[in-house]
Amino acid sequence: MVNIKSESKLDEQSKIKSEAQELEAFARSLGAEIYGVASAEAFEEFPKKPQPSRFVPEAKSVIIVGMPFTPEIYETVAKPWLAGVTRKDSDGAALSEKAMRRPPAGLERYFTNDENAILTHEVGLIAYKMAWKLHKEGEQAFYFPGPFKQDPRFKTAAFQFTLAMYLAGLGQLGFNCSILTPEYGPRIWVTALITTKDLPAGQPIEPLYYEGCESCKECVKRCPSTALNGKGWKNVHQCAAYGCCGTCLSVCPVGSV
Repeated sequence: MVNIKSESKLDEQSKIKSEAQELEAFARSLGAEIYGVASAEAFEEFPKKPQPSRFVPEAKSVIIVGMPFTPEIYETVAKPWLAGVTRKDSDGAALSEKAMRRPPAGLERYFTNDENAILTHEVGLIAYKMAWKLHKEGEQAFYFPGPFKQDPRFKTAAFQFTLAMYLAGLGQLGFNCSILTPEYGPRIWVTALITTKDLPAGQPIEPLYYEGCESCKECVKRCPSTALNGKGWKNVHQCAAYGCCGTCLSVCPVGSV
């Protein structure tokens, strides 16, 4: 005897899987190199963090899309002297000899800022087109089009991409307080779409922290603002005061590309 309910359930699961594969293929056709899905329900385990339902009340899934920085450009972060900018003698009157030997603060992002702007536009455009695709299919979709505009008095964010990436199984947390992806390490730019579409979700990679961080700590040693404590915590105010240079991401050895 044929179990109609079982067949119906299998058909529904097959449809969900097929639609999920089609959506991922669409994202990748637009240029997404990073793609993952987290269950909106999984965020409930972290009640103090911004919840997807804050933006889409009936949210089912959080889609992460992104692109990597080019390796050669990001390597310049740890080589600020490549910018060819030096201080005037008069600027060093109040600086120590050691401080004078270092390039001026902010040069770490001399080359990456422009690429960051490119990625912000491209990743935002991918999310925009995906949101409209989902809308046309009858779903709600809220995406974050650009970097969060923060109040300088507070270092907070409307939504935490790091948590979404972890829940989607895209990587583990590093001592530089970024998700370390197997392919690109932490040198990526992402955004998130929160949608009512029910999609198969990834699973977090355990343990939470990348195993190699304890024996490496290169990010902690090289941070020019000493904002990292070597235990997975960062003084965001101290980091921002220096300009969020990205040295901790540049020197991280994780990533095959």
